[in-house]
Amino acid sequence: MKRVKTPFLAIIAICSLACKDGKKATTESSSAEAKVENQTQQMAGVTFKDESSSALFKDYQKLRKALVATAKEKAKIAAEEMKMNLGENQKEISFLTEELSQAEDVEKQRELFSEISQKVEPLFKGTIESGEMYKQFCPMAFEGKGGYWISDASEIRNPYFGNKMLTCGKVTETIK
Repeated sequence: MKRVKTPFLAIIAICSLACKDGKKATTESSSAEAKVENQTQQMAGVTFKDESSSALFKDYQKLRKALVATAKEKAKIAAEEMKMNLGENQKEISFLTEELSQAEDVEKQRELFSEISQKVEPLFKGTIESGEMYKQFCPMAFEGKGGYWISDASEIRNPYFGNKMLTCGKVTETIK
């Protein structure tokens, strides 16, 4: 009889610990969303040579942060806002933001965001006047192919995995 009780009690103990970990993950998820929101309020002091680049950078950061929070609807809205601030000579980015704003799957939104990141990087580099932004990389994104993004903060907040792997990545370049 004692042999049956011991494994049974061990299983109950393991299950109760697993439940506590689940609650911790939920708390960490909420904490991650709060950190993202706080980061949004404390945007880096980056200035650009023209207002259109500044608006594009702010819209891009809204989109990035929506994806960090895995907020599909917020990402759609941010992409729509970004599209409105694009100029005539930015048709590729406009097409990608339009497609992202219509995507129903957050993974598809993240793929499109990666393409947008590649297109906006030279624009940001060419028009930054002062301050810093950070080119960041997650090696695990897109089935190990990796993905880059531009952030207004050096702290890693991964838009490709959100809360699943919030801090996966590294700064590969500080853009000044």
